[in-house]
Amino acid sequence: MNDELPEILQAEWASDQVLQLFADLRDGADVKHVQLKSTRTDATVTLAEARDAFAAKEAIAIQIRYLFENEMWCDTIMPGDPTTKIIRNRLPSVLNE
Repeated sequence: MNDELPEILQAEWASDQVLQLFADLRDGADVKHVQLKSTRTDATVTLAEARDAFAAKEAIAIQIRYLFENEMWCDTIMPGDPTTKIIRNRLPSVLNE
């Protein structure tokens, strides 16, 4: 019944790697939704606003849904010190339609 389980990847990245991820998503993906949780808000924002909140160390968590090479992905970014946890899910194709 469940032929396609979501692919889940997890990593710990340095801040420069996370900032590069924002640039890569801006330049090479079709970003569908960005959710930012900070001490001030929990709202839909632009990719640039999420990047700025991360760079300013204001973000508690950021979730980015995007289309890349005909696959839908969801990255959850959980800033930490000294590294940031990244959880990447490849979403089932039924959600891509």
